[in-house]
Amino acid sequence: MCRTLCSVVYYLLLLVFTSIYYVLFVLLFVLTVGFDRERVALHWASKVWAVGIYRLCPFWRVELVDAQKIDRTRPQVIITNHQSMLDIPLMYVLPTTFKWVSKKEVRRMPLFGSVLGMHGDILVDRGSRSSAKEMTRQCVERLGRGTSVMIFPEGTRTKTGHIGRFKDGAFFVAKHAQVGIQPVVADGNWGLSCGWRLQMPYTIRVKVLDPVSPEEVASKEAHTLATELEERMRTEHEKMRAELGRP
Repeated sequence: MCRTLCSVVYYLLLLVFTSIYYVLFVLLFVLTVGFDRERVALHWASKVWAVGIYRLCPFWRVELVDAQKIDRTRPQVIITNHQSMLDIPLMYVLPTTFKWVSKKEVRRMPLFGSVLGMHGDILVDRGSRSSAKEMTRQCVERLGRGTSVMIFPEGTRTKTGHIGRFKDGAFFVAKHAQVGIQPVVADGNWGLSCGWRLQMPYTIRVKVLDPVSPEEVASKEAHTLATELEERMRTEHEKMRAELGRP
């Protein structure tokens, strides 16, 4: 009963918070779009909103581990595993700016889709080779301007809670742009809810792994990089789940 009531209260608070914040976000977009080419102000505004999503519930704890491993002085392809739609706000805990690579269908979502558009995030039509080429071009362009990009190498959300097979796209982007790769592993969003009721108390953890240098990226094939990082991130993820007591 207590968890049901807390879940209802959380959803109501989230609706009010997001509605008010969306209006402020649109205003900030209007004021800054003319001169803020990389939409840095909007990124930090999204960071405040994203952190708020988790802090609205006093029974949740978000842990960020080894954030100092992120090199903020140069752009990178950041990769992370995909458990739910909440992975998108969760990644704003990272102390760096980036553009999301997201599937085109997300643009149809109320509020959220328009926020992606105002961000200038990169959309891809899954299954379309021409769209994949355009996505790569846009990513390389953004990286060339000094802005990192964030990609889910699995391409879709997990159906088991565990990390799935990595596709090669993120690694092709890194090779074409001649940049490094920053792997990040997260756990918690998969089991955050049971139906519509939310888990409370609950811990979500984000861990930054050692980066892959531009030199190492250049020396290996995209498929090799995908295979190696898939194994490395899966091992770290299973260790994390065990530490957090996940089944």
